[in-house]
Amino acid sequence: MVEIINWKDILAKALPLLPTLLIYWASYRLSVEKNSREKKRDEFDRLNAENTRLSEELDRYRRLVAAKEREIVKLQKEIAEMHKYIAGSPMTGALFDDKEKEDKK
Repeated sequence: MVEIINWKDILAKALPLLPTLLIYWASYRLSVEKNSREKKRDEFDRLNAENTRLSEELDRYRRLVAAKEREIVKLQKEIAEMHKYIAGSPMTGALFDDKEKEDKK
């Protein structure tokens, strides 16, 4: 025989479960949001640490370049000073001096 579904019985049994299901759903959503925020925070911290490391490395390379530039200037001065004492040597920059080339023509 076909039994008729008594909706009142179903609602009487299911309705008390509704608040519990809503609490579980809300807890799940909060957990997902918290994990998402933690993941973003971890990514931010990782990128911040990498940025700090790269900035320090860049500063180190800039200091190295500045030291090498000072060394180049010092050596250029020494070369210019040596040219003063070497007989017959071209003056500093004379190799690239267009004015002297024109005089020779």
